[in-house]
Amino acid sequence: MQQIRIGIVGLGGICRTRHVPGLRKIDGVEIVVVANRSRESGERAAREFDIPEVAESWRDVVAREDIDAVLIGTWPYMHREVSIAALNAGKHVFCQARMAMDYAEAREMRDAARRSSRVAMLCPVPFGLTVDRTMLRLIREGVLGDVRLVRVQSFSDVFADSDAPISWRKDHRLSGLNALTLGMFIEVVHRWFGWTHVVSALTQTFVTEREDAEGRMAPVRIPDQFLINATMQSGLQVQYVFSGAVRDGRDAIEIYGSKASLHYDVAEDRLCRLDAGRPADEVPIRPEDAYDVTNWRVERDFIDAVREGNEYHPNFEDGLRYMQVIQAVYVSAERQAVVTLDQA
Repeated sequence: MQQIRIGIVGLGGICRTRHVPGLRKIDGVEIVVVANRSRESGERAAREFDIPEVAESWRDVVAREDIDAVLIGTWPYMHREVSIAALNAGKHVFCQARMAMDYAEAREMRDAARRSSRVAMLCPVPFGLTVDRTMLRLIREGVLGDVRLVRVQSFSDVFADSDAPISWRKDHRLSGLNALTLGMFIEVVHRWFGWTHVVSALTQTFVTEREDAEGRMAPVRIPDQFLINATMQSGLQVQYVFSGAVRDGRDAIEIYGSKASLHYDVAEDRLCRLDAGRPADEVPIRPEDAYDVTNWRVERDFIDAVREGNEYHPNFEDGLRYMQVIQAVYVSAERQAVVTLDQA
């Protein structure tokens, strides 16, 4: 069995709760070094997870000849630089979602992945995985007939408090153009219905300044709300309605076909068939289509891709495609114009 030695850049959040425990379950995988924003936080992480070495900087991790792969758990502002350096150094890369700050950075990352012979994987969106194979099967078998319209909504109150300080998710200096769960839902729509071709968008920002970590007022450039109409390369129309400034909203994807329609409730992780005048019937998941999201296998998928050359998703090409849509949303809203996406 091929031994895989991993260095981590940015061990926090999801790396603590999912990726490190997931990697520790795989035989022959060793986490050997970590680099965090400060030496102190790196040492705390190393003690907590019994990692033998702490690097002074991410560059020291990438430069190590005894490292096979780099796991990048930082905020988006570092993804491009660390990913490209790691790929150029011959390392496999697993990078957190919110691929890059913008489309230009994502394209640089994709191009570096193409030049390398290494695995360049993004962390997948966990929601939708439970019903993913079922959805693709229903579409393939024509159960829905012709899919005529898809509607995606994501509502939360994460930005509803006007006095709340700016967070990294709202700070364009750390997150770039990434907003709310937009990129995550675009990834799911792309999985089910192919690539986006045309985008028209409106945005709103209700609070234009928020206090940052240093106590200074910082401009808010990531909108609170998005209304997006998109047309896929297939001609299918998709509507996105997103707001982070409302109470008691729910996340859902609705698929309307000429024969049948479906409703996917994200919070409940349930796929139901819509029938007018009748209670919604939950769509059964066949054993061969089942995916246990509580035992999310993203880390094993990454290691299998490294060891066996298995196909993996999302790769940097998938990420580039959703970053292209996000960029188009901003351009469309600013110009008040329809934007046609070029070949990525």
